[in-house]
Amino acid sequence: MKKIFRIFRISVVILAFVAAFFVLHKPAEPQTDDCSLDKDAAKQIFKTAGTFEKTGVECVFNVSDASEKMLGRVLYAKPDETSVAGFGGKLRVVVGISPDGKIAGVELGENYESYGFIKRVRDEGFFKKWNGLSIEEAAKADVDTVSGATMSTTAIKSMVALNLSKYSGMEIAADQHDSTPLWLKIAVFVILAYSLFAFFFPQKTAKLRNLHLVLLVVILGFISASALSMESFKNWITSGNIAIVPVVILALALVIPIVSGRNFYCNFVCPFGAFQELLGRIPLPKKSFSPKFMKGVSIFKVVILIFLYAAIITTPCGDFTMFEPFSAFKFEAASLPPLVIAAVFLIVSLFISRPWCRFFCPTGTFINIFAKRNGGEI
Repeated sequence: MKKIFRIFRISVVILAFVAAFFVLHKPAEPQTDDCSLDKDAAKQIFKTAGTFEKTGVECVFNVSDASEKMLGRVLYAKPDETSVAGFGGKLRVVVGISPDGKIAGVELGENYESYGFIKRVRDEGFFKKWNGLSIEEAAKADVDTVSGATMSTTAIKSMVALNLSKYSGMEIAADQHDSTPLWLKIAVFVILAYSLFAFFFPQKTAKLRNLHLVLLVVILGFISASALSMESFKNWITSGNIAIVPVVILALALVIPIVSGRNFYCNFVCPFGAFQELLGRIPLPKKSFSPKFMKGVSIFKVVILIFLYAAIITTPCGDFTMFEPFSAFKFEAASLPPLVIAAVFLIVSLFISRPWCRFFCPTGTFINIFAKRNGGEI
């Protein structure tokens, strides 16, 4: 009976996320124009813009004010196969051209990037780095990415290049630089391989547990920011884009519990879980809870997961990093709420074992659905 119920749980979750994918990818109304301009973004460049009129060039619009005075042009190319994806998938960028042929501004259009990271990009003045350059100068400009938001800024650079290329007819190569260096990919895969070994042979690796936890925090947390989260699930569902490292982590997180019946990711991969466990090893009195209380907590966590699923369906552009601690690993780009959440739960973990994992984490609740009911508890 338990096996049948487990299969039922897994089937419901899979159907729910398949449904989410189709709901979020179904256009609200028929779209016949791939160059439908994000006018709000364009008005961030031309503040007095009143009308936008298509030109004969693909995805190029003449911009005029209320008195029909020509202000310039805006470019809004659709991503193609050469475009680099950001954290939330491929995005679109509005590029403004002044009447004298200079770059009037660059602004982010349709995208699924996290608010906190885009705010960091904006605060760093990244969008202004092309301002005042000619098309030729902008095409050759060596614009640095922003630390902590490398994927997003690399994708923006790629789309600026595509816009300029389509507008000018010049061959302008998009920045195809992979924001994850090879050494880091190798390091992540080595740690994942060791995590698998530790999962299946815990007694043989017990003495190295502290070192393992430190590597998870440093490599998968602070350096690569590879933690699974509801924000990453939302971005993958919405954009349909996922890089190789998170693909491997997600596959292991879901497949291993199905095969073994135990939660692999939360106990042997998650960097925030590892951080809490490290602090919890400091010899201070720890609070324990009754099985009845923890059963109530389990129900509460399922309610949180259902609520967030509903939020993904209804508000796909919402920023879930505001309610999770994982973006705090990129503290230089993170907003205040996740920093506060992370700090609070790390302090509490000195007195309560892994409090975020045990009492709140919707990601862990989701993964536990694929494990046996008892064997998968964190």
